[in-house]
Parts: sequence; C-alpha cells; structure tokens
Amino acid sequence: MHEFPCPPGLVCRPTFWNIPFVLEIVVYLGALLAVGVFAYGMWKHIKRWRAGKGKFEWGPLGVRIKNWLLFGIATKKVALDQQPAGIMHLGIMWGMAFLFLGTAIATIDWDITKPLINPYQWRLLQGDVYYFFKVVLDVFGLLALIGIAIAFVIRYGIKPERLDGRSGKRYFREDLWILGSLGFIVLTGFIIEILRLAAQPMETALLKERVMYCTTCSVVAWPLSQLLTGVDLGVLKSLHVTTWMLHMAIALTAAAAVPYTKMGHLIISSLNTFFKRLEPAGAIPKIADIENQETFGISKLEEFSWKQLMDFDACTRCGRCQDACPAALTGKALSPKNIIVKMFEVSHGKTQGALHGEVVDAQELWDCTTCMGCVNACPVAIDQLGTIIELRRYLTLSEGAPQPPSNKAMDSMERQGNPYGLPKADRHKWMEGLGVPFADADEEYEVLFWVGCAGAYDVRAQKIARAFVKVLQAAGVKFAVMQEERCNCESARRLGNEYLYQMATMEIIESLKQYKFKRIATICPHCFNTIKNEYPQFDGTFEVVHHTQLIHELITTKRITIQRKNDATITYHDSCYLGRYNNIYEPQRQILQSLVSNLVEMPRARANGLCCGGGGGRMWLEENTGKRINNTRMEDVVAVNAQIVAAACPFCMTMLDDGAKALEVDEKIARKDIAELVAEAL
Repeated sequence: MHEFPCPPGLVCRPTFWNIPFVLEIVVYLGALLAVGVFAYGMWKHIKRWRAGKGKFEWGPLGVRIKNWLLFGIATKKVALDQQPAGIMHLGIMWGMAFLFLGTAIATIDWDITKPLINPYQWRLLQGDVYYFFKVVLDVFGLLALIGIAIAFVIRYGIKPERLDGRSGKRYFREDLWILGSLGFIVLTGFIIEILRLAAQPMETALLKERVMYCTTCSVVAWPLSQLLTGVDLGVLKSLHVTTWMLHMAIALTAAAAVPYTKMGHLIISSLNTFFKRLEPAGAIPKIADIENQETFGISKLEEFSWKQLMDFDACTRCGRCQDACPAALTGKALSPKNIIVKMFEVSHGKTQGALHGEVVDAQELWDCTTCMGCVNACPVAIDQLGTIIELRRYLTLSEGAPQPPSNKAMDSMERQGNPYGLPKADRHKWMEGLGVPFADADEEYEVLFWVGCAGAYDVRAQKIARAFVKVLQAAGVKFAVMQEERCNCESARRLGNEYLYQMATMEIIESLKQYKFKRIATICPHCFNTIKNEYPQFDGTFEVVHHTQLIHELITTKRITIQRKNDATITYHDSCYLGRYNNIYEPQRQILQSLVSNLVEMPRARANGLCCGGGGGRMWLEENTGKRINNTRMEDVVAVNAQIVAAACPFCMTMLDDGAKALEVDEKIARKDIAELVAEAL
C-alpha cells in the first residue's frame, strides 16, 4: 500500500493511499464490470429506439450541437427555471459531474505516471495544481450535497403535486435510492479525504505552511481533519480503508445502474436535446400517401417513431409540463407528464394492455388544447403534444370516434367549408359596404387578406376583420380577399382528422397559386401558423404575416399614425399559436405601448402565458370537467386590475368574452382585438 508516495516537501494526489494492492485490482475489475453492465443497459435503450419508425436524423449537425450544448449540457431551461428546483438540479448535476471528472483525472494521473522512472516529472496533480484541484472538488462536492438536500426536501417534504405520477410509490422508492446513493457517495468521499489528511502528518504539515491555500482549497476536509488530531493512526487507517471500500462499492453500483433507473436521463435526456425536432414548433407530421393507408395514428407500441421512444426514456418525471398544462391546472383528466410516463411503462413492458382504453383514457387526449405549454416547459426536448396528436388520430380516423360534438363541426367543415354550419354563400357578407375587392388573377396585390372562418362568420370576430380592413385602407395597402376561401381545417387536423385537413389543404393551395401577391395576412393565429408552417409540407410556400405584425410595420413605417391615446389600463393576452408556436411576442406589445400609457403584464405571459382553452379543436367541444380554462385566464386579467384586455386571436376573443360573462365582469373589463384598438385610434 502507498503511505505517502510524494517527494519530501511536495504535496501530490495519493490516489490509492492506504489501499492494499489487491483492493486496487478488485476496484478495477469492478469498474470493468460496471462499464459492461452500463454499456449493455444503454444498448438495450438504443435497440428499443431503433425498433421505432423512421431513421435517426443527424443533420444539420451545427444546429443539433448548439441545441445539445444549450439544453443538454448547460441545461438552459433548468437553470432559468423556478427556484429552488433549478438550484437543486444544477447542484446535483454539476456537482456530481465534477466529482466524477475529478476522480477520473486523479486515477488516470496516478496510474499513467506511476510506472514511469520519474513519475513526478509528469504527474499533474501535485503542488499548486493539486491545491486548485482540491478547491474545485470541495466546492462542487458541497454544491452536490446542497442539491441533494434540496431534492430530499422537495420530494419527501413539500411533495408538489406535479411529482406524483402513475405508480407513484414505486417511483418514490426509486428516487429515494438514487438520492440516497448520491448523498452517500459524496459524504463518504469527504470522509475518506478527512481521514486521509488526519492520518498523514506530512501532508497536513505542508497544508499548515500554506494557510492561504488550506483555508480555501480544502473547504470541508482540511478543517474537519483537525478534529481528529490525536486519534490512533491505526484506527484512522482502518476507518479510511473501510469507508473507501463502501464508497467504491456504492459508486460502481450506481454507475452500473444508470441506464436501468431514472439516472439514465443523465445520458438519454442529453441525447434527446441533440435530436430535438427542428421543424416549426408544433408542426404536425404529414401522413404521406394518405389514400392508401390502412390505419392512422398510433394504437400499438411498434407504431411509435424512434424519437417518441427516446422521448419516453428521456422523461425525468419532473412535472414541469404538468404545471404548464391548462387542462391539468383546471382539474381535468389530462396530465402530459402522465401520458409520457404511461408510454414509458408500456415501452418497457411494465404496463400491459391496449393503449387506448386500458392505458390511456380518451378523455385525457381530448382535454388537450394543443397550447404547447408542455413542450415549451420541458427541459429535455420531449414532444408530448406530438404523441397526443398521434393517439387522437387513431381514435378519429381508425376508430371513427372523435369526441362529440366535434364530429358535427368537422362535417360542417367538409360540407359547408366552415365549422359553424353556415351557408357557403354567406362567407363574404361581413365585408358588405367596405369596398373590399375579390382577388383577380390578372392583378398583383401587396396583401392577400385571409379572413378565416371566425372573421367571416362569427359576429364578434367580424368586427375584428372590419377593423383590420379599416387599418389597411387607411395605410393605402393594395389588398384583396380570395373568393374561393374556405376553412383550412386546422382544428380538424389537431382533432386527428388528417384526411379532412389534407383534402382542404390541397384545394386551398391550388386556389392560392392562381393569384399574385407579396404576402398573406390573417387575423387568426391558427390560420397563420397553418399556412406559414404546415402548407410547405404540401408544396405551398407563402410569405405569411399576422395582422398585428403588419399593423406594427405600418406604424413604424409611418403609413398610419396613431392620433388618439387610450388612458385605460390595458393588459395583453398572448395567443399560443403566435407565442409558443411562432415566438411572436413583441409587435403586439409595441403597438399597445403606442396606444396606451399604462400597459401591465399578467404574471403568466409571453412563453409562460396561459391558454384561453380554445385551441386544438376545443372550440367545438364541451368543457364539462374541472374548472373552465377561460375563466381561469380571465381571473388573471382581473388580478392585474386591467380595464381592457387586448387579444390578437378570434378564438381567444370568444373565450375571453365568455370568461368575462361567467365572472360577471362583462361591463367592467372590455375585450378588444389590437386591430380594433388601432382602428379606433386613427
């Protein structure tokens, strides 16, 4: 064994001090076994992913590496998350990472240089480098302990609702083993160093000579080692080797167990950020050759894609998606976390039974508003929404069982070209007397105004369409409306009816291509997102702007001028399909700042804004369970004492109107689209 294998007067890292050579061999054999068990576990994961549909997508490599560095390595979303959970995660992650790296460096430094004739000429961990090394390990060891302590308090003290998943007791026990093991590894690591310093008078003396270093570099071990002064050397050595053996046994066991437990997310979650979907946010994959498909959506494990299977393994059950979900927030059946956890259990054979009905209840799927709050909140790039849509597709197309009364709305989309069931001939009545022209194939337009079904048929949304027309005319914009306009069936697609959506899409794209225009402008974020981000799947690439983007441009280029300011206190409700789907937050706020003197933000705003409850086809479904989402959102408006709530979406306007009536603040708080506010100020 190695008593103190450093030259006189030099402090170095005695990696295997006091450890019998036979135990060194045992540890290395154990490490080889642990690596083998670890590798086998990871291979089982990879084999399972490879069984999924599709091929691994490696490019564009630069973008994927950037995502991996930001979200997988720097854990950007976790670092900026609510505290103390963010501190907990960073403490454990970086603390354990640096301790592992330090152990690896120390071991390599010892065993590579030991056989050399003059090892101290090449050894890294000696002298001042060793002092710095001790600083780093002690600091990050403390961070790891702090993180583990916070995790214990959150998990077993506070017990937030978002952490209670399916088979919760089993997962609680697993988490207890993981946290206990990590805590034991860090604590025994400190104890080993304390005992070693206490038993080595030479190293302790050298540390005493360098008070500057010893008070900062060995923050924990050196001061505590002084408490053992006078303890018998044989006792110290015996305690040291015993603790070292326990430390190595648990450390190697934990390392081998990584792929088989929640700790696997250390590797898999990082990989998942590398393979993050790069399509526009929330864009639903196209079903190719839909006419010849025998089944639609997902009802069996083998129908999931490789990325979905990786998603299930990457989930840490942190519950951030559940906290962001408006359905879960208002007491409905859906928890996006539980959907992913259930799919994980199915993919690992821990749950048996049919996906639909036995594993996942249909109501869980229909509760989703497709707001993408879950996807935005997930720190490891899981696409919960994509899985929900695929499961919906099976119910709607393969089983013919969409949730009533959405089937009536979809029938109306197909037969009447709108979800309201109103006559096709009435589509353009809203613009009577406004002088709005129909598009002519021989003319070229600055803007083609896509009105949308709400703007055409909904009495409240018609006011928004008229206000936007007033703004366009005041700015001298040459625009027109397409006479062939019909419902683009965006709601149908998100309800799972891909067949109806594709039929409408091909018809609309063919019509759009007849006309010459620079841009399409729409008052509906759902139409905006569909034409901008999903029509390219069908060879329909157009420049699309939301009406608030265009209005902002008209103001900044002075094509229109705000004449009157509003003195009311106003707040803005972010549309999910503008915000989280398209990252458009500023134009609306800049317009409002030019209109009013008192713009206030709700706590749930921008990327963390609360959905109105009308997306994902929910406009055509009843909300019979839990609290109404739109009422909850209207409570946010009331809480900031706003006199006006501004919106930029006809669906949001409908939901806010209903919420204001339900809360009996209809007369106190006005609901206005930004186009209406601008039109009034001209």
